[in-house]
Amino acid sequence: MAQYRGATETSIPKMGQITKTILEVNQEKLPEGLLSDYAQKFYGYGRWGAPIWFVGIEEGGGKDMQTIRDRLQTWAASGQSIELADAPAFHLASKNAAWHQPDAKLQSTWKQLIRMLILARGEADTDDALLHYQRTQLGATTGETCLAELLPLPSPDRNTWHYPAWSELPWLQTRAAYEQKILSQRISMLRERIEHYRPRVVIFYGDGQLKHWQRIIGAGTYQRPIADKLIAHERNGIAFFVTRHPTHPDLRPTADNYFREIGQFFRDHHGDRFMPTK
Repeated sequence: MAQYRGATETSIPKMGQITKTILEVNQEKLPEGLLSDYAQKFYGYGRWGAPIWFVGIEEGGGKDMQTIRDRLQTWAASGQSIELADAPAFHLASKNAAWHQPDAKLQSTWKQLIRMLILARGEADTDDALLHYQRTQLGATTGETCLAELLPLPSPDRNTWHYPAWSELPWLQTRAAYEQKILSQRISMLRERIEHYRPRVVIFYGDGQLKHWQRIIGAGTYQRPIADKLIAHERNGIAFFVTRHPTHPDLRPTADNYFREIGQFFRDHHGDRFMPTK
């Protein structure tokens, strides 16, 4: 009988061992329910009622699963339902302090969006001015910008897709399946939000995604006020613009001058749209 008890104790794991094993397995994948909710509900930073919108294809980053897990947990802690978060607070809470802490560095995409904005107001685009706006104002829920993304899940680039290793959700096994599932829904949502809140300016960055931007903007005549650099359209009093992506390889090392030229064009032709709301 003693031998039987010994065999039983060694063949059946203790409860603590079972719990540890389950936790280890869970840590190997992202939580499916939370990941799915985030992909369908989260759009970016700032507020829908902001007068100036910047819309990109997707956030960069997402090089490792823990970074995404931290982001999901931060979003869940806010109620798991918000469409837009406060950029400074959200990034600090999700352990990504690089862009908002006191010794922050300029983020390669954001700095060019800010450059256009402050030049459009007739202000100098010094690094100090860009960094101050990045740390305190860009995408803030009390600010004047909406920083939205067409696609919700961060990825290092359009050719990289880590999510099959991090999730068993069928629609995340390829980028094509992911975009097929959520792209049309998010295009419709962004268009509805624009129609409802009527921002003064919407700037889409990434002209390689023009077909998607046109589905949001709508039909009509598209102008090119700066040849090969800027696309423009106006509808119902809203000015829409499409630029190249700030990190596009073809812009290196001239990105600063490219966005400086566009900012100066905005100042000369659309300055009132970019001025702070009184």
